[in-house]
Amino acid sequence: MKSLAIDSAASCMVIAARNDDLTATLSLDIGMKQSQKILPAIDYVLEQVGTTPADLDYTVLTSGPGTFTGLRLAFSALKAIELAHDVPIYGVPSLDAYAFPFRNFGETVVSVIDAKKDQFFAAVYKNGKCELEAEDTTADRIFEFLNSASAGSTIVTGPDAEIFSEALTEKGYSGIKRLESQPNATDAIFAIAESMIAQKKEPLKDYDGPIYLRKSEAEIALENK
Repeated sequence: MKSLAIDSAASCMVIAARNDDLTATLSLDIGMKQSQKILPAIDYVLEQVGTTPADLDYTVLTSGPGTFTGLRLAFSALKAIELAHDVPIYGVPSLDAYAFPFRNFGETVVSVIDAKKDQFFAAVYKNGKCELEAEDTTADRIFEFLNSASAGSTIVTGPDAEIFSEALTEKGYSGIKRLESQPNATDAIFAIAESMIAQKKEPLKDYDGPIYLRKSEAEIALENK
């Protein structure tokens, strides 16, 4: 299948294109310049695998939680392709995508994104099932949950896994299983999207947007007026 995936939930945006057994992946860790580079980056990865937006069978993205700007950029880019070429968009919750490679490991999995200000977007999984739904939360809260659940050996995954692992270690949690490297989330969302297609699940609707667990700074400022 010909497909395009964007993981924009964290500060480093990852864009990948597939054309059957060919895959091209590009990472953009360039802050606010992502808005200028996302469309050229899409063109670049598609060119590398020998396809075009018009030829795509589907697109897929991490639908949140995550960074406000990154998620909006990804939605805007893929909705433009959908409007121009009638290519369906599939959305995968970000934390589900990061936990997906470990669904059969049998260990507790904590999927995390640094939400700044000592907060994290986090969810807990085991054997592919969600044990604690996605929250805008703290390391303390997850530490308490893991202890109460007698979680034992725990894998921490996601773009900010190292930061969160250190926070848990500082609080005395000793069950963390360290990973040499984190899996590429675009591989996971390609796999999840194709499973959704096989199950004939609906793509995103026109009105569907990012999943936010936190209000934007602008919304908070408006409420405080």
